[in-house]
Amino acid sequence: MKRFIYSLFPGSQPDKITASLLFSCFFVGIAGAFTAPTMSLFISEEVGARPFLIGVFFMVMIISGVVISQVIGWWSDHGIDRKRLILVCNLMGAIGFIIFAFNRNYWVLLVCSAIFISTTSASVPQIFALAREILDRSTKPSEKFSAVLRAQISLGWVIGPPIAFFIATGFGFTHLFLLAAVMFFLLCFITHRTLPSIEPTPKNPVEIEDSLWKDKNIILLSISFVFMYCSNNMYLISMPLYITNDLNMDSSVAGLMMGAAAFIEIPIMLLCGSYATRFGKKRMIMASIIAGMLFYVGIIINTSLIGFIALQALNGVFIGVTAALGISFFQDLKPKKMGQVTTLYSNAIKTGGVLGGAFAGSIAEYFGFHAVFIVSGIMSVVAKSSKKTNLSRDYRLFMQTRIHQF
Repeated sequence: MKRFIYSLFPGSQPDKITASLLFSCFFVGIAGAFTAPTMSLFISEEVGARPFLIGVFFMVMIISGVVISQVIGWWSDHGIDRKRLILVCNLMGAIGFIIFAFNRNYWVLLVCSAIFISTTSASVPQIFALAREILDRSTKPSEKFSAVLRAQISLGWVIGPPIAFFIATGFGFTHLFLLAAVMFFLLCFITHRTLPSIEPTPKNPVEIEDSLWKDKNIILLSISFVFMYCSNNMYLISMPLYITNDLNMDSSVAGLMMGAAAFIEIPIMLLCGSYATRFGKKRMIMASIIAGMLFYVGIIINTSLIGFIALQALNGVFIGVTAALGISFFQDLKPKKMGQVTTLYSNAIKTGGVLGGAFAGSIAEYFGFHAVFIVSGIMSVVAKSSKKTNLSRDYRLFMQTRIHQF
């Protein structure tokens, strides 16, 4: 076991920098898991906003997060130190949650979420971009360690929500948000003391002008991930209601299903790095999309508890593989724009989540929950057909240059 765990680290052993990156991902994940599941409850009960304003709140927060994180990604690729950007993002999170802890005015919180909380979301892609750049400059493979980093966020989401609801109901939202703020201050300290500053690689004018939006491979891959995570979010939104309303099962079944999927995702993520070098990232992601398609078919035809739990193996493969290898697959296509392309991966998932929320309610209202899962399966088919990307010439030349330098 020890040999396997050490094999996941660059150089086959943990060090100060890798430990700091793991710590950062875990605490960013658990801080998000503390606040995201309880936010709608907070806005409804503590702030007293009606459902329409709750929807506006989340829409503004997600859209501003997409825009701000993409701008920060652009800055990071144009010479601004990624360590400094991560530090600023964590500091903004700490300030934002202090405001949430002591303020109950809807409009103040809306502005706070659009500025402070949205900026915090940019820290994760910057951490992954920094990790990839560190590994590339040391000519060490990145697939295994990227999967370990991604697994830390999933682990945070396994632990975070139960603790969050316990604190929110037992001690109140003020204590919950203050604890989140403390986590972000701790992340600021860890970032400042342990993460390295990386000097930017000199770029010629042609590289700077080379836009992401002109690269067909990047566009197709982004569309594919939008469809993948749109279908997944439609499932997450609709499943609890389908379980309770259509199948007359207890609502705890939905929680059991989601917990089982999260439990399966983590070991799959850890194994992905090893198998990616053997089978290739593209082939594994394509296989995971097929698993997702089979999962939605199973959800449509199954009506038993055991069947729903067993189907989570397919769901775990779908989410585990795409989450573990998706970041590095995006990065391989545009290694000279690491910050922007990593952020684009994150924003594609967020966009899919927004669209999934919009589609799920409308489809379920007019056609029923079965139709939601059918559309999810169709979106998985579209995602598979959109993923006609090849490893870019930029990446091959980039890695050849790195090897030559060392």
